[in-house]
Amino acid sequence: MANGKKTTYLPSFKEEAVRRYLEGGRSYQQLADELGLKDKKILREWVTKFQRGESLEDGRGKATGSRRGRPRTQFASVEEELSYVKAERDYLKKLYRSRFGHEWGADKSGSISE
Repeated sequence: MANGKKTTYLPSFKEEAVRRYLEGGRSYQQLADELGLKDKKILREWVTKFQRGESLEDGRGKATGSRRGRPRTQFASVEEELSYVKAERDYLKKLYRSRFGHEWGADKSGSISE
């Protein structure tokens, strides 16, 4: 991929490719070459998904949560909110440590300053 762009295939194209593979007579490589796919691994992945009963829809760019990337504002219980706040705190500590090489409030030797 010299230009860095990913090719997106329609689900109908994927289904046809899987059907043609399952009919037999051709290897992944032969069929990938026939269909103009960049790599046989793409076709193998589609066949595996089909056999598992998974969707052949392209899921890139679709949010898995209802408000992905935004902080939550409602919780079912106090315990759930506490767990969420602790996870936020731990993430920020880890981020700080990775950026500055030491804990928040500690000097560069690692001891806590008062």
